[in-house]
Amino acid sequence: MKGPHADCPATPLGSWLQRWILRGLARADGLACDSTATLNDATRLLPSREQPPELLPIALKYDYHPLSESQCKQQLKNVPGLDLSKPFILHVGSSLRRKNREGIIRVFAKVRDKINVQLVFAGRPLETSQRELADQLGLHDRILETGEVSSKLLVALYSSALAFFFPSRFEGFGWPIIEAQYCRCPVICSTSGPLPEVAGDGALMHDVEDEDGFAEDIVRLFNDRKLRADLIEKGSENVLRYQPETMISRYLVLYERVLNHPSWS
Repeated sequence: MKGPHADCPATPLGSWLQRWILRGLARADGLACDSTATLNDATRLLPSREQPPELLPIALKYDYHPLSESQCKQQLKNVPGLDLSKPFILHVGSSLRRKNREGIIRVFAKVRDKINVQLVFAGRPLETSQRELADQLGLHDRILETGEVSSKLLVALYSSALAFFFPSRFEGFGWPIIEAQYCRCPVICSTSGPLPEVAGDGALMHDVEDEDGFAEDIVRLFNDRKLRADLIEKGSENVLRYQPETMISRYLVLYERVLNHPSWS
């Protein structure tokens, strides 16, 4: 990753590869970016491009959709430790610093005495330091790690969750937000990078450091059915921007322009 925030600083070879990639991008006849944040990065890193990069929508490759309560129970009944009688907050991702799992754990500690919910981490396991933080805060019996899950099981998790919580410090795009909205799951996320653009009006958002604000929103979603329903509907409207047909039509225009570029004649 090239920029001020990087969980994986480049090795000397990695830095050479980054420069090589940028040289190739600078010569490309067409360059598509999936978010305004990425577009701004491309514009900053490739100032000499004759044809500026452009913003094009993308679409999910898996058919994410809401499941019924009975379908969810069937899928989730064999998840070890998951109490289906209790609501749960869901996070999907890794334990890299940018995913802010420590922040998620601290926020959960602020709500545990106000609402009876579980916290589910799907994806890569927690780091030892993150588990130690959960133990220090007395949360070991309220946190569940599913490990890597299939797309089918992930759909059931999204469809059943009280909310999807995604307070990342930075992202390239933020796919899980769209996945959750497709499954009619309310989203709470940070205002970092492209996340506000990706989430549209279908999320409750705060600065990544506003852990009190995140905690208040989780409690609000637990207690206010109308707020939750409104957020679900706004999320369902937002994902219409990410339909495959829209992506295909826009990319066909880009391909046609690239193929008609003088360099190809």
